[in-house]
Amino acid sequence: MRNDSSDGRFTRRRAWQAALPGALLMSALSGGAQGAAFALKEQSAAALGNAFAGATAGAEDISYSFFNPAALAYGTGTEISLVGSLILPQFEYASDNSAAGLPYPGAHRSKSDQGAFVPAAFVARDLGEGLRLGLGVTVPYGLETDYVRRWVGRYDAINTDLITVDINPTLAWRVSPRLALGIGLSAQYADASLSGAVPGAGITPDTDGKIEIEGDDWTYGFNLGLLYEPVAGTRLGLAYRSRISHELSGHARYTPAGLGPVTAAPQKVGGTAKLELPETVGLGLHQDIGPRWSVMADATWTRWSRFDELRIRFADDIALATDPVTGLPISAISESVDEYSWQDTWFLAVGVSYRVNERWALRGGLAHDESPVSTCCRTPRIPDDDRTWMTVGATFQPSDRTRLDLGYAYIRLQDADIVLNEESTLPEIPGGYESSVQILTASFNHRF
Repeated sequence: MRNDSSDGRFTRRRAWQAALPGALLMSALSGGAQGAAFALKEQSAAALGNAFAGATAGAEDISYSFFNPAALAYGTGTEISLVGSLILPQFEYASDNSAAGLPYPGAHRSKSDQGAFVPAAFVARDLGEGLRLGLGVTVPYGLETDYVRRWVGRYDAINTDLITVDINPTLAWRVSPRLALGIGLSAQYADASLSGAVPGAGITPDTDGKIEIEGDDWTYGFNLGLLYEPVAGTRLGLAYRSRISHELSGHARYTPAGLGPVTAAPQKVGGTAKLELPETVGLGLHQDIGPRWSVMADATWTRWSRFDELRIRFADDIALATDPVTGLPISAISESVDEYSWQDTWFLAVGVSYRVNERWALRGGLAHDESPVSTCCRTPRIPDDDRTWMTVGATFQPSDRTRLDLGYAYIRLQDADIVLNEESTLPEIPGGYESSVQILTASFNHRF
């Protein structure tokens, strides 16, 4: 790719500004995101205990309505479900070169271990005639990623903060004892900020400039689902969640290094970027085997290929350098384009549950989670790769109206190769990531 300041366009991985497009991914990126790419699946403690196997066909509590709105139809009365997840990621970068072998000063190792608490809440009530109304408030995408300011990849990324909040009213109808249908509307808010370094004279941390971007947006989508029981003890689920298109708006703040003959003045300009979040299709199976055992499976397809580029348009040109005599810009950009080659992915899971007695149940699960990111398009903001989920969980029901769930997941990501400053005028620096994540999710469910 190239820097064509003459036509006001700025293409991907210009190292000193790679933070620009990467940041306005908004809902993306690695640190706190535990589904593939930047999705968060942690909306149900019971479902996590089974590695989300059978989540599309599940109806253990109303939190399953996140995966399939038809699950609401299996409840009775007025119910609430409060869910909280503690996410503890470990991402460690190491360059293939030692510190002495780097082409410019910077730490050749960096860790990102920022933990996060992710809440979710659900409520449902009967409307009569087999109809139930529900509301879910979840965080389907989000992260916080921090690198040390002096690390060698600082021109790609230093800090990224994101939160999305999805408000999802749903309506479910128990058509017959064997069939339930559900529909929902999503109102989703996204807010993010990020920062990255801009090299100055000498390309050293002490002379770097800084770029910061902030943006937010509200937009809408929908979800559909059905649950079908062909025979007693067998439940099939099918669910669809629509794509959501965010038109992010905010501002970019550029603080130059302040050293050298052609520095520019600090600037703050407005900007917009379109962010496409993909649709998903899930198919699930829940099969009882006798009074104590159940097995389940799930397959979810995500159309990540929609995420092919991130184009940021600035309200005014950003002057990266000015003529020391005239003060006029000699290098400026009006937009930034981040190009991707992401692929559609599958999440495949199997699980088992064992009912010890009327009050206790135990769960386990295993899942393979494909990543849409390939080596050619991997950045420090999304050092993602395929991952394996290993989970366990337990349910305690102290009364007929109250249930407590606890789930634990260990996620192992494949080691991910990366090339910093790829297709940039700065020297390329090969390296890699070793990553893992632990998740502890608890929920309180009560029927009034």
